[in-house]
Amino acid sequence: TIVLYKTGWGFDRQVSEDEAAIRLQVVRTAENWLGANEKDGSHRRIIDIYNAHAPLPRGYAVTYEDAWCAAFDSGLTDIIPPECGCEPQIQLFQQMDAWEEADGYVPLPGDVIFYHWGCRELGDCSGWSDHVGIVVGTKGPFIKVIEGNKNNAVSYRITLVDAPGIRGYGLPDYESRV
Repeated sequence: TIVLYKTGWGFDRQVSEDEAAIRLQVVRTAENWLGANEKDGSHRRIIDIYNAHAPLPRGYAVTYEDAWCAAFDSGLTDIIPPECGCEPQIQLFQQMDAWEEADGYVPLPGDVIFYHWGCRELGDCSGWSDHVGIVVGTKGPFIKVIEGNKNNAVSYRITLVDAPGIRGYGLPDYESRV
């Protein structure tokens, strides 16, 4: 079954209904934070939740002034490694054999997308990752992503599947949660 989510943003390929439900739970958890921002301080709760991890990744507590996109947490720390830095989180996904950087990869809802804004041309983007988000779904050649700390708030981004600047994807093992 190919599952569509909300307004047609959905799955590009088949997954089990149980896996789809867990993936969509991650997306909904992220969407519950839509609008949280630095201006009114509502982003602080996201950072507080991240800082409640014991032990803290790398022993570092994120401050309210730090970039906080990677601290945007799903709660599924067994399959999405908690980390406050994009590149260290990529390394954790690589260690879990859960990393994809093929240019033509079409992500599924709940996949973790990493960017390197310095990549401006098509082809392999291998630079240092400087931003991260959670894939909401795909529609045709587009990906809808929810991101923490996008312009200092939790908000959506729509991008092309093969857009320059996509560093790669962390692929949580949702099947292991079924």
